[in-house]
Amino acid sequence: MKKFQPLQFLWAILLILIVNSCVSVYREEDGAGAGEPAAKSDATPPADYKPTFILSTSPYNDKIHTSPKLEVTSIDNKELSNVRLKLHFIDSDKVYLSGATGAQFKKIWCEVVDTIDGKPRIIKDFKITETTENSDKKIAMAIAMDHSGSMGESRAVVVQQAIENIIKNKTDNDAIALIRYDSKVNVESALTYNKQELLNNHKINGLAGYGGMTAITDAIDAGNKLLAGLPRSTEKVIVVFTDGWDNSSKIAQDSVIRFAKSNNIMIYGVDFGENINSNFMKKFADSTSGFYKRIYQTSEFPLVFTDIYKRLRNYYVLEYKTNSYGLHKVRLKLCLPSDSAIAVASYDNTPDIGSIGMINVYFDFNKATITKDSESAINDVVSFMQIYPNMKIQLQGHTDALNSTSDPDYNLKLSQKRADAVRDLMIK
Repeated sequence: MKKFQPLQFLWAILLILIVNSCVSVYREEDGAGAGEPAAKSDATPPADYKPTFILSTSPYNDKIHTSPKLEVTSIDNKELSNVRLKLHFIDSDKVYLSGATGAQFKKIWCEVVDTIDGKPRIIKDFKITETTENSDKKIAMAIAMDHSGSMGESRAVVVQQAIENIIKNKTDNDAIALIRYDSKVNVESALTYNKQELLNNHKINGLAGYGGMTAITDAIDAGNKLLAGLPRSTEKVIVVFTDGWDNSSKIAQDSVIRFAKSNNIMIYGVDFGENINSNFMKKFADSTSGFYKRIYQTSEFPLVFTDIYKRLRNYYVLEYKTNSYGLHKVRLKLCLPSDSAIAVASYDNTPDIGSIGMINVYFDFNKATITKDSESAINDVVSFMQIYPNMKIQLQGHTDALNSTSDPDYNLKLSQKRADAVRDLMIK
């Protein structure tokens, strides 16, 4: 019987990139004591503002739910040739509709079109799966709450009450950490599964001890550090809420994004009000396969936090292969008995220069012979290199001492042979 081992195959684009890091000017004389004036009233939403908040779940029934809508919450294109769209099927009454992957509903997922450079491609071999709050999936969530002066006492209390509600209703599979920030960043509660511990650490006390300027990026960096060491099987999320501009962070936005991506951490951003830095929070979300939402009313605080938690716990994933790189526009259509639901989204799967990606290549036990089922993964990299002929990559291989031998010299030589085997097949 043969055993197989993965070779972690990494490619890195070794080109020079001039990065425009987004970091705010910070002055020591401002510090935590310097405050922002509290916003006097909520912003007026635009005339076309029609937010969707998922507040509960229900099994999909095509006779009852006659006009549901489909939303693309986020897109994961971290893998070289695999795209995963996280979807939410929602009834007009703020209800997530589950169970639409059953055999009786197979035909409703009727159209997936991926367009790049104006050329549409009908995707026929896509896969639909679902995860619900009844699953045993583990989530680790760091919640960063803006406590800058512009929030004001009353709004800070409403945020704190909304987080208290999330804690009370979380499942035992979910760990939560709590972060408060103005120009300084403090961990109110370390990451824990214990509901009572979270409630004991979480205070409903307005802006007590806070009320200064705003350090959004530093707060996300703190969340990164809390989540980075967790297993890959745990879904890691930073939920960051803010009502304004980052005006006192000491850390560059791009470095925080790179760290989050390398540790599979998603950033879910919520902007509140009208005095926001347009696209600043959205960049965090889009770069990490996260989720972005903008709200305008204090009354929406409990709704948006409940919505985020429900989206994390309940979702469909539509997955398909692509060997084209660049800006994609995806159109999804559900053919329903009395209506249709359409969602449109876009993503750019051109890798960042200098980034690292991994695919698995398998070998016969204790050999440098590549298995047949690994060739498609290598072909994906080859096709990418053909599109970018000036790109340089680096291959790194390893062996598992438990499955080969405890002799480090032997394993080093086998690792080298395996990396050479991948190189030779790519050249061929």
